[in-house]
Amino acid sequence: MNQILGVTLKMLRNARCSAPAVLVGLGLLLTATGAKAGCAVPYKAGAAPAIPFVSPNADGEWNEHATIVGLWHVIYTATYDENFPPGGPYPTTPFPFLESFKTWHGDGTEFENAFLPPVGGNICFGVWKDLGDHRVKLHHIGLMFNPDGSLSSIFTVDETDTVASDGKTYTGMFDFKLWPPSYDAVGVGTPIAEVKGTTAATRIAVD
Repeated sequence: MNQILGVTLKMLRNARCSAPAVLVGLGLLLTATGAKAGCAVPYKAGAAPAIPFVSPNADGEWNEHATIVGLWHVIYTATYDENFPPGGPYPTTPFPFLESFKTWHGDGTEFENAFLPPVGGNICFGVWKDLGDHRVKLHHIGLMFNPDGSLSSIFTVDETDTVASDGKTYTGMFDFKLWPPSYDAVGVGTPIAEVKGTTAATRIAVD
């Protein structure tokens, strides 16, 4: 993580960096669009109260037994690297890719605050669905910014995670892809960079 942050801060101090270069240390889970906010189903007068903090499954039904809902401390470890940081030099895999605090909401949305400088954007949103058997699938789409505030790139992150039987940890796989700064370019052709790896999370509890 310190390696990624070091590269990030160095580039942010260098105003002559190209847009792709600025992406180096800001490569994951920054700000995002494309997901509705909210963490519970709104209550309507005259109707039975909706159950908050539950997950919709693939059929759109509510699953009150989903176990990933809550707040987590997450570590991302890269095991595959294709052109990250763009143009190199490339870290030797495996390497620490990101650390974050992540909240999974029961309405199928998710929020993450990455341990990265906020000047480039360090929060992101996602949408997720319950796959059953304590497994979930997550999709992010987010924005990253140059030091002058202009958009530098768009990224996507796709995860599949499995919560442990005690509900205190989860592990999984992630696939991060970096795209040009145009929504029309997202998912088209070959990404600027791609990193794959593992997730490992620990639940943050009240007590």
